[in-house]
Amino acid sequence: PPMLPPPHGHHPSPMPIYFSGPGPEYGAPPPHPPPGEQASQIEGQSGGESQGEQKVNGRPLSQTKRAEQNRKAQRAFRERRDQHVKALESRSQLLDAALASADEANRRWEECRALSDRLREENTHLRQQL
Repeated sequence: PPMLPPPHGHHPSPMPIYFSGPGPEYGAPPPHPPPGEQASQIEGQSGGESQGEQKVNGRPLSQTKRAEQNRKAQRAFRERRDQHVKALESRSQLLDAALASADEANRRWEECRALSDRLREENTHLRQQL
């Protein structure tokens, strides 16, 4: 059967596929660098590779660019989240102040209502004495 092209927008997996074969260069992924080496050191093309792309710690440079893009996106997300949290905290403080003000206004209204009731009763009592 003829091979169909991949669906529109489909890209092959960025992960390399390792084949088992006669030598160690086919069987396993490249080794990780020792803990003391820098992660951003760019290595040249090794002898067994024929694509000619630069690698960082055994990974294609495009993957490290993607990792950097992910870090930038995560940093931007954290900054937006922090700004949102600060805005919510500020709004919460404003609402707390408004609630306290409303409580005070309600207390004063109740005092005025009680005074008005007392004055009405006194007025009624005085009219009855006339």
